[in-house]
Amino acid sequence: MGKFADAIRDRRKSRQRRLGFGAAAEERPPSMLVGSIGVVEGADFCLALSEEDISAAESADVDVWGTRLDELTPDGVAGAKERGAAFVSFEIDGARADAMLDEDIDFVVRLSDLSIDESRARALGSLRPAEIAVEVEFPVSLETALDLRRLAMFASAPMGAKCPTDVSAGDLEALRDSGVAVLVLGPDATADDIEAVKQRIADLPERKAKRDDEAQPLIPTMRSGGDNAPDEG
Repeated sequence: MGKFADAIRDRRKSRQRRLGFGAAAEERPPSMLVGSIGVVEGADFCLALSEEDISAAESADVDVWGTRLDELTPDGVAGAKERGAAFVSFEIDGARADAMLDEDIDFVVRLSDLSIDESRARALGSLRPAEIAVEVEFPVSLETALDLRRLAMFASAPMGAKCPTDVSAGDLEALRDSGVAVLVLGPDATADDIEAVKQRIADLPERKAKRDDEAQPLIPTMRSGGDNAPDEG
């Protein structure tokens, strides 16, 4: 597990912490990573899509950055790692399986379709990607939220999405509650945009607790004696 996967894990864990006595003034960190395309001050990570972006990330000494590969190959992974990338992003079509054997760099799988079947989603999750990047339309529809939850449930991997700088608190909450742990803002985002999105995330209400057993419908059990009457005891 590399720096990018560690950052996602640590940020997700931060929302599970409870403030104790005497710590009420402590600010709650955003529960999602907020990155940018290109180097932007305040971003948790940056995604380099061009040679200029890569050079900027190198010269700015960005701690966590990654690059997008047109095709995943061992040489492409080695080159990205040599330049200091913490992760590479790729699509499954054309990707080489042996390129994912490198354990010193994280992998982000890009999906253009949320509606992959259960077996393929589980198989994708077994590769243990740091993130599954998905395409989301805004505002987020209920159908999209359900597709995200389904993919998160089967793949058991963090998901990421590109979002506009003016993304609403409601859409952020829907994405967070559907398994999205990583957001990336476009190349026109500013440091103020990054800070504003982070603050919106930090201000989100806590996730609603699951219903307890008492709230679930009671299902009658069958008597062990073999008759079909429900057990009233």
